[in-house]
Amino acid sequence: MAYGLQFTNNADVVTLDTEYSRLVILYSARYNAGAFFPNPITSQEPPLIFVRPDSPSTFQYVRIIGSPGNWTGFSNAHPANAPGTYFLAAYESKPTASYGMRLWDGNQKLLFDNGTPCAQFTTVLDNWSLLSLTNPSPGRWTYVFASPINLSSGEYMMINNLAADLPGQDSWSKLSCGIDYQNNRILVTLQNIGDFRTDALFLPLFFAKSIT
Repeated sequence: MAYGLQFTNNADVVTLDTEYSRLVILYSARYNAGAFFPNPITSQEPPLIFVRPDSPSTFQYVRIIGSPGNWTGFSNAHPANAPGTYFLAAYESKPTASYGMRLWDGNQKLLFDNGTPCAQFTTVLDNWSLLSLTNPSPGRWTYVFASPINLSSGEYMMINNLAADLPGQDSWSKLSCGIDYQNNRILVTLQNIGDFRTDALFLPLFFAKSIT
């Protein structure tokens, strides 16, 4: 940064400056199989949606509702879902505080408003272990993978990348993702027609927390 304002923490990590946006929480509310946002999100890219269900829950065919410049909500099509809390985040800020500090970049984009809470990525899960493999019908296989995480620390899971099927070795796999509070783990179930390599699940899951 050639000029402007910069904050670093006690580990010498830049936490705020006048060049880059923070991940800002635009809304936080309750959901039940999805939610509609209080106001449309006007970014070209879909906003990031982080969820924390009240009890064990499963997500499948997650859909971000709307279009570029007009994102209005999200939905979860899996029947085994539970209500919970979500927050909606983007790399942009909104003028909300009546007093305090605001930062803009050189293009007059608002980067920070002290009245808007920020979020921080805390965990990425990308190491999966196969728990079970069953063959419920001819040609159909069900794979269940797991990865541990400390869910008692208030983590929220990003659901944007749970909207699509995963490619298999020769076909495709229906993807569902479950939160298992009792065992502090995330379960991923793949229902596959054909073959799927049991050692090759490449699915990163991202978790974040609100910074108060």
